[in-house]
Amino acid sequence: MRPSLTATTALPSTLRQVHALPVTSSSLRNGLLAAGVTVLIWSVYFVSLQLGMRSALTIPDMALFRYALPGLLLLPLLIRRWSTIVQIPLPYRIGIIAGGGLPFFMLSAKGMALSQVAVASTLIPGVAPLFISALAVLFFRQTLSRSRRIGLAIIAIGVLLLLGHAWLSADADVLQGSLLLIAASSCWAVLTVSVRQSGLSPIEAASLVVVPNGGLALALAWTAEVPFGFGGLPWWVLVSQGTVQGLLVGLGASLAYGHAITRLGAELTSTIGALTPVVAAGLALLLLHEAPTGVMLMGMALVVCGVIAASGWLTRPRR
Repeated sequence: MRPSLTATTALPSTLRQVHALPVTSSSLRNGLLAAGVTVLIWSVYFVSLQLGMRSALTIPDMALFRYALPGLLLLPLLIRRWSTIVQIPLPYRIGIIAGGGLPFFMLSAKGMALSQVAVASTLIPGVAPLFISALAVLFFRQTLSRSRRIGLAIIAIGVLLLLGHAWLSADADVLQGSLLLIAASSCWAVLTVSVRQSGLSPIEAASLVVVPNGGLALALAWTAEVPFGFGGLPWWVLVSQGTVQGLLVGLGASLAYGHAITRLGAELTSTIGALTPVVAAGLALLLLHEAPTGVMLMGMALVVCGVIAASGWLTRPRR
């Protein structure tokens, strides 16, 4: 029976309490590989999004790559699994569609245009634990462990440091971009909680995200007053955007992340996922020549450490 959105709903163990998984050498190896692939895809996604925003592509154009292409591929799966998906309570279905869909993408794309890859890759996945914990406490009356409270406090300090740096430097664009990225992180938190409560598999959740949002992206691109930017770009830019945004992020990351959680558990997967800002910042430095300032690096380090502490992996019982 599917859970309903009430204060008394029992949370899954990934939100309520983390339990150690019996990990064999084979599952550990496969899980670490899947987690590493996930971090790499997420990092490439942020760099690709920044490259797209610097090109002639518009946000509706990029939304087509992100949702329409994988949506076309996953449409048969969504049709086959619809009898199962439709049994999920409506709030969770809306949370999945909106949390990982166009609202999230537009906020992250606009925030990226005003910021750097290092900041975006830190704020979107890094601030999400704050919103997830807030949702868990407000809707499910969850009590937070001491390690999670400490980790969330460290994340908050890191975020305030990044926002304060933008405020004191009088850079309105960076501050606005950071706030948009934090708003995108709240969407990601809604997606995460909705997927966990729904009980959907990673591929089922991905189909529920990309198919309706792909149709909406097509309608938006068709009716938008902003012209398409496809014509003025070389073919390799279009292929790379379609590959990264549509195939790698839309399909690959969802499958790899779900596989990592089943092999390693949510706590260790979250800890490895905290490396995303580090990898993304390195790629941005090499490919985009974006060098974060010292204050940005301090804020990033605090957020990464906070995510690792909040995951509970450092204090879990060892076997």
